[in-house]
Formats: sequence, C-alpha cells, structure tokens
Amino acid sequence: MIKRHSRPALLLALLPLAVALAAPVAARADDGEAKTNDDDPTINQQGFAINKILRVLQTNPDAAGDSCINALKEMHQAQTALGKEEGIDPEHNQDIGVARDVLSSEMEDVTNMCGADARTYCRKATTHPDPKLTAACNALPAEED
Repeated sequence: MIKRHSRPALLLALLPLAVALAAPVAARADDGEAKTNDDDPTINQQGFAINKILRVLQTNPDAAGDSCINALKEMHQAQTALGKEEGIDPEHNQDIGVARDVLSSEMEDVTNMCGADARTYCRKATTHPDPKLTAACNALPAEED
C-alpha cells in the first residue's frame, strides 16, 4: 500500500515522464528517463492526454487513488522497457512492436484510472474555484464510453 505522503513526490516525479511521452520529438528527461517514441502517434496522443490528467492531480496529489498510482508505476516500467528496445538495432529487433503495445496498454490504464480520479476531483473542487485548476479541468480529455 502506498502511503499518502508519498503521492506528491511520486506525481511530481512522473510528470516529466508524461511530458516526455507527449513531446513531438524523441527526448531524454533530465532524470535519466527512457527516450520517447515519437514514431508512434498513438503513444504521443496518449501522452498528451496523460499530461493533462496529471496537471489536475498535481494540484491535489491526494486525489490520486492507489489504482492510479500503480498504473503510473506500470506505465513508467513499460516506458523504460520501450526505451531499451529502441536502443537495439531496429532491423534486428522484433520485440519493439510488443514493447510499444505494452506501453500503449499501460497508458490506457493510466488514462482510465487517473482520469477518473482527476474528473472526480474536478467535480468536488467547484466550491473553491482556482483559475489554474479550472483550466486544467476544462482541458481534460473526454471520458471514453
């Protein structure tokens, strides 16, 4: 079980990852994260959505539930694995497609689990509107049916 006081640090540590995922070019984060796969538009699109979700949750890290935190950790591991696969000669690497599929699946989990937490927080935060939070809430990706 994740302790509540560790959530702010974890969300702050994972935001650069989401920013790197959403970047339109391959990049390596300052903290040594794996590079971004800019050749896969699905992963980039998912990265943009996750970045928007994390902007909301960073205003109140306690709004992120355990399932969201665990999904973020799994996504981070999948991103690292993809970075390793991308470091192998692409002509001889047949596992890169699998790594991309795994990352995309993990990112979908983050979008669903953390997105639900962010939307719940946005609904509850209407009593004390903060312009930055309101803008972040309005930018959230649409909920999938």
